[in-house]
Amino acid sequence: MSHLNRYLAVMFLQRFVLTVFGLVALLGVLDALSNADLLPENAGLSDQFRYMALRMPILFDRIMIFALLMALLLTYMSLIRRNELVAIVGAGISVFGQVRALIPAVLIATIASALLVDQITPMTTRALEDWLGPEAVHDNGQAPKSLWLADGRLLIEIGGLNTDRSLSDVTLFERGENGKVSAISRAGSAMAVSGGWALSDVRQIRYDGNTVAPPAIWQSEQTPHTLRLLMSEPRNLALADLYRLSQMTGSGSLPSDAYFVWFLNRLSLPFIAIGFLMMTVPIMQHLGRRDGGEFSLAIGIAAGFVFMVTDGVFKTLSENGSLSAIIAVVVPVGTLMLIGLWLSYHRTASA
Repeated sequence: MSHLNRYLAVMFLQRFVLTVFGLVALLGVLDALSNADLLPENAGLSDQFRYMALRMPILFDRIMIFALLMALLLTYMSLIRRNELVAIVGAGISVFGQVRALIPAVLIATIASALLVDQITPMTTRALEDWLGPEAVHDNGQAPKSLWLADGRLLIEIGGLNTDRSLSDVTLFERGENGKVSAISRAGSAMAVSGGWALSDVRQIRYDGNTVAPPAIWQSEQTPHTLRLLMSEPRNLALADLYRLSQMTGSGSLPSDAYFVWFLNRLSLPFIAIGFLMMTVPIMQHLGRRDGGEFSLAIGIAAGFVFMVTDGVFKTLSENGSLSAIIAVVVPVGTLMLIGLWLSYHRTASA
């Protein structure tokens, strides 16, 4: 049994690495071509390769779970083509036995990938933003035009965070005791100082009748780092930052669940991988011997596509504040694992 475990693990890991390399390389070229307008006008070949290298961790994060499913399906395609699956079943190794044999390799690949994404993606995202601006790290190529913050009795709109760590187009809405806006102060720029931000070129309109000089300092605990995090896409942030921002209710443009759902998603990746494994083994074993595996491969891809679309819809609803982050993660992942468990049990019982 240990020999089979090693054989299946090596076969799966080889296909996972090759699938990841192929998908990331293909998507990297297509991404570089479609976003060529983001590069400087005098950009050369080295700049294009630099862009592709910095985008690779982001692309890897997007395709990792699909690559894992493809690696599982291709592993069983190889077993079917070599008539090795017949030998495995003939030796009395059940579906659950095959699942147990592959679980260590699947978990190693998933956890290592999640750690890689968690450590590398935030760094490359920041490098891209410093080089080309926030548009280079948003999937739709459109960065948010402004960032809204709640900071004590102030509502703040920030037009942009510049590469020199300064802010542009800062608007402070001062709220009175009744919650109504008592003054609006507009600053052309702001520079980080100890304990807050020094405002420049400030103009103020007051609605409470008081004659108060426009503020010269916006006293705040917000730093260039925290503002950069709030202006980034949640899924590009590190796990620790996601959790921190999910606890800062009401402080940014996005609801806290927009960060918490991606925090939970990162933690749920091993469960998704096990769900795909429990779904793949019975499908390939039941249908693979009938037609060489092509039909079962298509069924597996279709099932994975349905899960990813459903999972994406649930996460979008949670990011918009329409659905709890826990429900958005637990329902799709739990359903996937239950379906995989049922398929594995049904196939074992009918064998």
